[in-house]
Amino acid sequence: MLNVVIEDIMSENPITVKESVRVGDVAHLLMRYRINGMLIVKDNDANQIIGIFTTTDLLRLLDQAFMQKTKKMDALDAVSNRTVGQEASHHIVSTQKDTKITKVIAIMHKKNVHTIPVFDQEKLVGIVGRHDILNAAFTN
Repeated sequence: MLNVVIEDIMSENPITVKESVRVGDVAHLLMRYRINGMLIVKDNDANQIIGIFTTTDLLRLLDQAFMQKTKKMDALDAVSNRTVGQEASHHIVSTQKDTKITKVIAIMHKKNVHTIPVFDQEKLVGIVGRHDILNAAFTN
């Protein structure tokens, strides 16, 4: 495992969504594809990543909505109708495809991130999540 690079375990062709897409629609995609997060891109430039929206972001929004003591359906509607561009994490931690898995483990731990876009120079080539790391660590 020490010599494994992220390119060997990343998911290629990551799903991206535009910043104007509703949180409710992205929540359905996260569940449908059983993934932890999605890259958010500019509405007018699908190559420009502006954030990452994860299941952690979704839980944060739900918690905030339910803390306001509104009716359950009103809270869910309020969360669902926000845009992911407004609610995504805009601090993006990324890595290069030839980065060793041990370095990415340290990055995820120290920066408390769970989903990292993977680049080949400046071109997006994949995405790696904590489940990818754990699968590689414990199945080899």
